[in-house]
Amino acid sequence: AVVPYATAPLEAEFVVLPPLGKLEPNGHLEATEHLFEGDLIGPEALVVDSTGSIITGLADGRIVKVFSKDDGQVTYETLGRTGEEVEGCGADIELEHICGRPLGLKLSQGGKTLLIADGYKGLLEMDLASREISVLATEVEGGPALTLPNAIEETEDGTIYLTDTSTEVRRNRIFWAAISGKSTGRLLKCRRDGGGKCEGLVTEGLFMPNGIVFDHDRRCLLIAMTILGEVKRYCLEGPDKGVMTTFAKNLPGTLDNIHQFTEPKSGKKGYVVGMGAKYAKPFSLLNALQGFPSLRQWIIGLPVPYELNYKLIPPYGMLGFLDAEGQLVQTLQDPTARTSWLSEGIVVNGSLWMGTWLHPWIARRDFTGTVAEKALAAAFE
Repeated sequence: AVVPYATAPLEAEFVVLPPLGKLEPNGHLEATEHLFEGDLIGPEALVVDSTGSIITGLADGRIVKVFSKDDGQVTYETLGRTGEEVEGCGADIELEHICGRPLGLKLSQGGKTLLIADGYKGLLEMDLASREISVLATEVEGGPALTLPNAIEETEDGTIYLTDTSTEVRRNRIFWAAISGKSTGRLLKCRRDGGGKCEGLVTEGLFMPNGIVFDHDRRCLLIAMTILGEVKRYCLEGPDKGVMTTFAKNLPGTLDNIHQFTEPKSGKKGYVVGMGAKYAKPFSLLNALQGFPSLRQWIIGLPVPYELNYKLIPPYGMLGFLDAEGQLVQTLQDPTARTSWLSEGIVVNGSLWMGTWLHPWIARRDFTGTVAEKALAAAFE
């Protein structure tokens, strides 16, 4: 008989995760619409252009723009693809390396171009006028090639910071990275004139770094750590320059993308982070398995469909809102899990738009004047 432990493609390590906290449920996301169901699969990252349109990347490799027509009807158009268009794109995860899988997005050069972190194709840039896509980097100077490029931030001088979530697994095996407990993630520095390579390693040994955003002073980068329930801070200037510290901890979910957020009523600054799954009492599978690396390695080696990995995790819908000091002040939740596996949330023209790395829709909820907005206003007072 074949022993799954012996045939596991990835070795698991001992890992210490934060204790499970208590989460008070609310239903602020239950009244959410799912738009273009079946057409937009896995719209993970959302960026807003100067017209208020939303640009997102999909599991089938497409980059699309969602916008309102003159009559107010919401529609979308395809801007391009990061990979090839073949039958099964978006439906078969084993085709992602062919189809492409755009993850992190960032508008650049005054909104004329779109930076794309594709989980297989590397760091890309799309000219939004010509819609041509060029490759900026697939390699890393002095280190392993880009393996799971995930999220992007850019300085005013054009320096690009990129999270590489793992140096051992690709996007279509990301749950193996979570189960393994191995800290092989990196923060990289790249430039357009790098000759196809990111120029250097900023820091390594990170456990699944994911979303990235500047703080409101643009002095430090905030990095969402997928499994640890933490947001790390890495400063580019000031007294903490070059030092990685913890900005937020013991958050009640697995983290995805992070955005700046300004509370509309008070104008107070903060951040919103997508939480893909609940990490709170009474139970979390990842927490329960943390002290058993042999069991986790056995799970990785099981000859079962890969999708079973995430189907073992109970779905939940949640966005977390942090204040300027990194304290969690409010969550918006859907305990029914109808709107679950959320990757991020942004407020545009009075609506809260939400992305998901898994589901075949983009989500929208009325925000201005709703109970959800009032709950956030009270939390930021």
